[in-house]
Amino acid sequence: MAVLVAALFFMFLAVDEKVDSQIDNANRAVDRELTALVQNARSQSSAFASTSFIGYSVGRYYGFASAFQQISPDPERAAALLRATYPPGDAPATEIPAALTAYAAVHDRFHASFRDLLASTVFDDLYLIDRFGRVVYSLRKDAAFGADLAAARQRDSALGTLFREVMGRLPQAQAPEQVMVLTQPLPLDQSHGMLLGRPVVRHGTVEGVVVFRMPVAKVQERLARLAQDGIGFALLDGAGNMVASAPAAEPLQSWSRQGERVLEEGGWRYVVLSDGDALAGGLHYIRWLLLLAGVAAVTLFLRALREPTVVAPVGFVPVGPSAPLDVAPPVNMPIVPPERTEAPPPPVSTAIAEEPDHPEQTEEGEHAAALDADEGYRRCLVDVMTLALDYWQKAKRKGKIELAEESGLWRVYMDRSSLQTRTLDKYLLVETLPRNPRWRDVVRTAEYVLRHCGEPPAEREALSVALGRLKQHLRQAERV
Repeated sequence: MAVLVAALFFMFLAVDEKVDSQIDNANRAVDRELTALVQNARSQSSAFASTSFIGYSVGRYYGFASAFQQISPDPERAAALLRATYPPGDAPATEIPAALTAYAAVHDRFHASFRDLLASTVFDDLYLIDRFGRVVYSLRKDAAFGADLAAARQRDSALGTLFREVMGRLPQAQAPEQVMVLTQPLPLDQSHGMLLGRPVVRHGTVEGVVVFRMPVAKVQERLARLAQDGIGFALLDGAGNMVASAPAAEPLQSWSRQGERVLEEGGWRYVVLSDGDALAGGLHYIRWLLLLAGVAAVTLFLRALREPTVVAPVGFVPVGPSAPLDVAPPVNMPIVPPERTEAPPPPVSTAIAEEPDHPEQTEEGEHAAALDADEGYRRCLVDVMTLALDYWQKAKRKGKIELAEESGLWRVYMDRSSLQTRTLDKYLLVETLPRNPRWRDVVRTAEYVLRHCGEPPAEREALSVALGRLKQHLRQAERV
C-alpha cells in the first residue's frame, strides 16, 4: 500500500512538472513573438512618419489638409462629398465633381505610393488627420474617412481618443518625433485591430497626426506559428475577451486558462491555454492506472477490516457428511449445551491502532507547516523588494520609476499625466502580492541594485541577507 501511494505521489509530481515546464516555455515564446511584432510596427511607423513624403501629404498649404478645406467651408458637407465620391476599399472614384478637383489631384499624387508602402509593412490602412482633428485621408476609405474627430459624436471613437492622446503628449515630449501611442485591440469597422499614432512634423511644426492600423490577423499569424498539441494562445481586448487565438477559440473554451500577462513592450494582454491531458502524454494514462489501482487496494483493505472472524464453540463436534471419518458422535452421554462464547473482535491493524510517536507530525500539522512556509516565502519576496527600493533611493537619489525604467524589469504606465509602476507596487506589500509572484524578477531587481549601487553599506548588507534568505526558500521549494 505504501509503495503504491508513493508511486502515485511521484507520478503526479512528474506530470505537473512536465506540464508546468511546457507552459513556461510557451509563455516565453509568445512574449518574444509579440514583442518582435510590436518592435517591427514601431520601427516601420517611425521610418514612415519621419519622411518628408508624409509631411508634404498632410501639409496645410498643398497637401490633403489644404485640399479638404477647398471642398467646402462646412466640414460635414466636405466629408459627405468625399464618401459619396470615393467608395470603401481601394476602388477608384468613378466621377469627380467640380468641388473635389483640387482634392482629387492630391489624392492621385499620393494614393498609389501609400498603397505600395503599406504592402511591405504589418499595417493594412493609414489615416491622415490634420491639426484640427479632421480625417482628410484614408487608404481603405472606411467609415472614419472624412470624420471630424473634434465633433461630439466622434470625440470618444477609437481614432478620436488616439488623436487626443497623441496631441496631449506633445507638450511633455522633448521632441515631437518621440511621441508614439499604441492601442489595445479595438473593434474597428467590423473587425478588430490595433492603432498606432505618431505626429507629423515638417520643418519643426506639427502638421497633424498619421495613424496606422494593424489588423488582428497579423497577430493571428504569429500565434499560429507557436501553437502546438495541448498549447494554445489568445490575444485579449480590454474586457478580457479573446480577439485572436490559435487554435480556434471554440476548442480553447474547455482548456485550462493560465494567468493573464501584459506585454512589456506594447501593453497588450495575452493568455496561454493548455490541455493537461495532451501535455502529459503517456504519463497521464499511467497516472490514472495507478490511481485506480490505489482505489481498489484501499477498498479491499477496508472490506477486510469490516469482515468478522468466525470461531467455533468449545466442545463442538461436526456431524453429518462434513464430519471426519475417524470421529464418531458420542453415545449415551448427556447433552450439555455448549458454553456461549463471544466471537473475538476483528483484528485491528497496528497501522491504525497505534498512536503516532509525534502527534505534531500528523497530516494536519504538516499542512499547517506548509502554509507557514509559503507565507514566509511571500513575506521574503516583499522584504527583498522593499529593501532593494530603499537601497536604490538612498544610493542613487532616484525613485521607483527610474528603477523600473533603467533595470528594464518592470513596466512603467502612463496614467493620465503621471507615470506609474502598478506591477512593481504590488510586490511592496504581502497583501497585494500576486498569487503566483514572478520571483525571478524580484531576484533580478535585487541583483541589479547590488551591481549598480555602492554606499551606504548598511542597506547593502540588509539587502544581501534578505536576498540570501529568498534564494534559500527557492532551493527548499525546488524552484531553481
